[in-house]
Amino acid sequence: MHGATGLAIGFGVRLVMFTAVFWLAARRLEAVRFKSKWLAPLVGLVFALLDIALYWVLTHGFDLATFGAISFVMPLIVNGLLLFTTVKLFAWRAQTRGWFTIDSVVAGLWMVVALTLAHGLCWLALDYLPNHL
Repeated sequence: MHGATGLAIGFGVRLVMFTAVFWLAARRLEAVRFKSKWLAPLVGLVFALLDIALYWVLTHGFDLATFGAISFVMPLIVNGLLLFTTVKLFAWRAQTRGWFTIDSVVAGLWMVVALTLAHGLCWLALDYLPNHL
């Protein structure tokens, strides 16, 4: 998939996957909370936008900075930074404070692992398989 169509399809798939991860995490983990059940798509949208815009740059930047020594855990680190940024974006303004919160480190780590698995599935389905089949 190339061009604008490929970008739109990739963004749509990532939006659905990340929204599903946030929705499932809010249902399963008590420490992950939304003020309203309709905020999960908004949080998924923000995370998907950050993922599309920053994931490649951060991954390769950190790999270069560490000379590839920790490249096997780099997706976890980058998704953790993107999750932290998403939480902070919703806590930044007084109007959006409390819309999306993660109250425990363990819940945050579970979220990072789940988002990394979802990101890996998106990479497999959208980037790897179409080029190798």
